[in-house]
Amino acid sequence: AVLGGIVGVVALYFVLNQFVWGPKEESAKNEIFKAQQMFARDSFQVALDGKEDEFMGFLDIIDEYGSTSTGNLAYAYAGICYKNLGQYDEAIKLLNKFSGSDELVSPSIVGAVGDCYWDLENASKAVDYYLKAASMADNDLLSPLYKKRAALAYLSMDIKSEAVKLLESITTEYPNYQDMNEVLKFLEIAKR
Repeated sequence: AVLGGIVGVVALYFVLNQFVWGPKEESAKNEIFKAQQMFARDSFQVALDGKEDEFMGFLDIIDEYGSTSTGNLAYAYAGICYKNLGQYDEAIKLLNKFSGSDELVSPSIVGAVGDCYWDLENASKAVDYYLKAASMADNDLLSPLYKKRAALAYLSMDIKSEAVKLLESITTEYPNYQDMNEVLKFLEIAKR
């Protein structure tokens, strides 16, 4: 009976993947293309809303295909659109719905949430997201970037000791960081 149940579950998965999830994912990929083009042109509102009878925007893609990997990506795009339009609360809501595990996009999305909190003048929340992004990235490009942003947020709150720790960690862990001169400048300020 157990073996029959397992075979049934495997068969159901195959059928759903072949006839439901696969075609839905393919449709989502086709639909998102025009919105991505508008995004690349900085036409953020058009990318969000789409154009009636021409193409779907990211918000429609989320509604229609939110359960697909392309729908998941639409959350990130829509969140960045709202961020660029200065609608930070809406941006945070959508960016937090994105899920991923790669070393570039995922930490960048978490860092973008930090940027939204920074723009909302909530340095404490910004620090939380910047530190999370830095630890997720674990690479020479994004980790020092988000550590630096967290340090600047600490400086804005006059928590110099934490800023110094972060900036010093950049100098030791990422000696070839492209913005090292800026890091050293802020380190000098934080030590005053």
